[in-house]
Amino acid sequence: MNSQPSYPETGPSATVDAAAVSAALEREQLFLVYQPEFDLQTNAFVGVEALIRWRHPDLGVVRPDEFLPVLESTGEIVPVGHWALLTACLQGAEWHDKGYRFSVSVNISARQFDRAEFISEVEQALISSRFSPTHLVLEFSQKVLNGDVEVTKRLAQLKSLGARVAIDDFEPDHSVLTDLDSASIDIVKLDRNFIMKVTDAPSSELVHSLVRLAKERNIQVVAAGIEDAAQRDLLQIEKVGVGQGFHFSAPREAKEIDQLLLDFSIFSGKPI
Repeated sequence: MNSQPSYPETGPSATVDAAAVSAALEREQLFLVYQPEFDLQTNAFVGVEALIRWRHPDLGVVRPDEFLPVLESTGEIVPVGHWALLTACLQGAEWHDKGYRFSVSVNISARQFDRAEFISEVEQALISSRFSPTHLVLEFSQKVLNGDVEVTKRLAQLKSLGARVAIDDFEPDHSVLTDLDSASIDIVKLDRNFIMKVTDAPSSELVHSLVRLAKERNIQVVAAGIEDAAQRDLLQIEKVGVGQGFHFSAPREAKEIDQLLLDFSIFSGKPI
């Protein structure tokens, strides 16, 4: 079981220049890593989540919480997000050409989603990459669960393309669980901060309620940030469908996922 990334990342004390962040895409310093997702009941390899990283010429690989807020504030998250979507679809299509059939999840920022062009950009990314839309998962902030008519319409348009819609960093409480009634979503991904305390009685009760409610609505529950066997075991007992986290594997570059898939085909059913 390897819980360490294959490259060093800078710590939270690293300082980055806003201009350098904005120019990172043009300078081809950004790249994607992919964190594997596993079926918690069968241990099957079921997908990856694409995550953006920045390989700075002086600072090394910069943590995303150091530069993504800058991209958000400057608006550069829009072209960067479009690049990430297309790159992830191209990589997913490459894996499918090799005979693998698993999902690829991509995080979508509010700035991207709010643009009128976003739906057509997703459609074009799928067409140009030849990636199966049924294997594309688009992850959004929990803030989209606000009942807004326009938001609901856009989510429905994405689903009409064949893509699946997920709510990322989901922190359930008894009030927010009712929001699932009107949401046009396929997946809720439990936030890693929630998973950290999932073995506590109040949190485990919320997981139980969420899984029951999600099953009634045909919504898949995914747990992010699983760090140890105790968390995994509790989530298995509560019938959570899919999990990811350092307990299974750190995010890896595409070539390392290729090796992981090869190893997994030999030693299927074992955590990495």
